[in-house]
Amino acid sequence: MAAPHIVIAGAGIGGLTAGLCLARRGIAVTIVEKRTGFGELGAGLQISPNSGRVLDGLDLALPLKRVAVSSRGLTIRRWRSGAELLAMPVTQEPGEPPFRLLKRNDLHTVLLDAVRAMPNIRLLVGRGVQDAAQDAEGVTITLDGKNGEPLRPIALIGADGGRSRVRELAGDTAPPVFTGYEAWRTVLPATGAEIPGVTLHLGAGRHAVHYPVAAGREINLVILRQAQEAREGWSREGDRALLLDHVAKASPALRDLARSAPGWLVWSLFDRAPAAMAKGRIALIGDAAHPVLPFLAQGASLAIEDAAVLARHLATTLASDGNAGVATALATFAAARAGRAARVQSESRSNGRTYHLGLPLSLGRDLVLRRLGAEGMRARYRWLYDWREEA
Repeated sequence: MAAPHIVIAGAGIGGLTAGLCLARRGIAVTIVEKRTGFGELGAGLQISPNSGRVLDGLDLALPLKRVAVSSRGLTIRRWRSGAELLAMPVTQEPGEPPFRLLKRNDLHTVLLDAVRAMPNIRLLVGRGVQDAAQDAEGVTITLDGKNGEPLRPIALIGADGGRSRVRELAGDTAPPVFTGYEAWRTVLPATGAEIPGVTLHLGAGRHAVHYPVAAGREINLVILRQAQEAREGWSREGDRALLLDHVAKASPALRDLARSAPGWLVWSLFDRAPAAMAKGRIALIGDAAHPVLPFLAQGASLAIEDAAVLARHLATTLASDGNAGVATALATFAAARAGRAARVQSESRSNGRTYHLGLPLSLGRDLVLRRLGAEGMRARYRWLYDWREEA
């Protein structure tokens, strides 16, 4: 492959987006993925306009339109009564991306198809980063799996998730911390009667969220519950009887939706302090750098933002300073992203505490939501959704 050459560890949403952003700026990329097959785990996700602008800039609007639902808004309800606390319609400005609701594996497939169409991206599966050593000229990367020559790029990008090997190699070995919650997720057929938006149910020590995905053919449902201990894995099966007991006192609409689920997959929620996003010629993006709890629906979006900013700083510096400027470019990227990443993490944690309040504090929360209203809620999150990457 022609230089300059970057290696990305991880072929998830962040890694694939980073590969596309770099390749479209003329930088050759090798993406290494330790899994041998694709089929991104996780049920649904929300792609808000901040990250949607990046995806549209990669000419992915049309394939995304085929698999996503354009949200019409957010409705917040009480867990037990189902009483409406807030309704916020989504208003899409001309030329702006919609607030997209879709299955994680559908977005992953769109990105993977785009990556495979790029001649300056090479995808290696069944190979994970085992070791990395950097010097003044580049990074020497040893891969696990089959024997082969080490890779020798000018930089290594860790997009390998919350248990990032690249983060460890950069010197941060502090383990993730269990939050005391686990998420139960399912996808069920849509009946056609659902409003195409996000519905959030708030209860003491629990909450649920559901929205349409797969172009409206299915409903993604996630229910949070407290757990005594963490269990590893994204795809362990959940005991249906345990979940139904958890929703026994939920509103009839939520209870009926949960009862109609064909099965449940469970994952424990872990938190982790943000890492230094750059160390010499090694950089981190997405969950490898700053795992985001799912209470702001910004984990995928933040990774997509990271990818775009990283590509811009690398391409600009390579054009002016060549290989000698790589470490400076990555340090500038890290400085540009650190504050926003920390704020998203903090806001997500805060939402989790607020969502799960019990009486009497929940009464104050409900009053605040009603007084805030749709316009107040939009103003509160303008900093988040109005973000756009520099040209």
